Amino acid sequence: MNNSQEIINMQKLPRLKPRSSTRVMSASIRALFLRELQTRFGQYRLGYLWVFLEPLFTIGVMVFLFGAIMQRILPGIDYVVFLINGIIPFFMFRTGVTQAMSAVRSNQGLFSYKPVRPIDAMLARNILELLLKFIAYISFSFSFLWFGYDINFSEIPELLAYWVILFVFMVAFSLIFMVLTDFSKEIEKFFSVLFLILYLLSGVLYSIHIIAPQYREYLLWNPLIHVFELMRHAVAPTYDLVPGINIGYVICWVIVTLFIGLLLYKRFEKRMMRSK
Repeated sequence: MNNSQEIINMQKLPRLKPRSSTRVMSASIRALFLRELQTRFGQYRLGYLWVFLEPLFTIGVMVFLFGAIMQRILPGIDYVVFLINGIIPFFMFRTGVTQAMSAVRSNQGLFSYKPVRPIDAMLARNILELLLKFIAYISFSFSFLWFGYDINFSEIPELLAYWVILFVFMVAFSLIFMVLTDFSKEIEKFFSVLFLILYLLSGVLYSIHIIAPQYREYLLWNPLIHVFELMRHAVAPTYDLVPGINIGYVICWVIVTLFIGLLLYKRFEKRMMRSK
């Protein structure tokens, strides 16, 4: 009798449906995102402020050194507005890839749990970086608008699209460098030099209008220049784009690098999950 009653009670229990792989992945990313948030900012109150202080310090130095000169030669945009649409997106791209390079090493112990994968840790860090830098970008934009700088918000959909494209580009590069770093930690030493060169060649601090046309065409091989220039044109329609700026070129870069990144990750995922 007792056995029959237990069977009846068990039959009344709701049947749990297996979660899809997408839901498992999203839950893993959410948990890792909260872990990253706590790790990076939980113990240091200044950590939150540094999201704003780093670009503010850079903008302040550049305006102090070159503000008067740049304001005379920049076509149709305030130099401060020009800077926030280069510095903050570039910092997001650089920090996102940097954080991805150490994602495997920092979360190695969690890979013993079946739902957790290296790509989840990388995406959690990239999403966190996107949110932090976009909040900083919005805060700076409205602050400078309040101080009287001319910022146009009529092209918000285009501006958001450029941020999304840059984010996907960051994810693609993060995948590639995450795999490469797992093979050789020395890559991190060259990474800072690489991004310093990229910082100087991406039109972050200066307008490519001042570059002679015969040299400008070489700079335009850099896809980041196209994204930053289009962002500036979106918030300042009077800012003229130089010939050759093309979002289609950036999308081609995104597709190719994302394909390479996913291919490398698929090939070496098991290697990254093994304890070293």
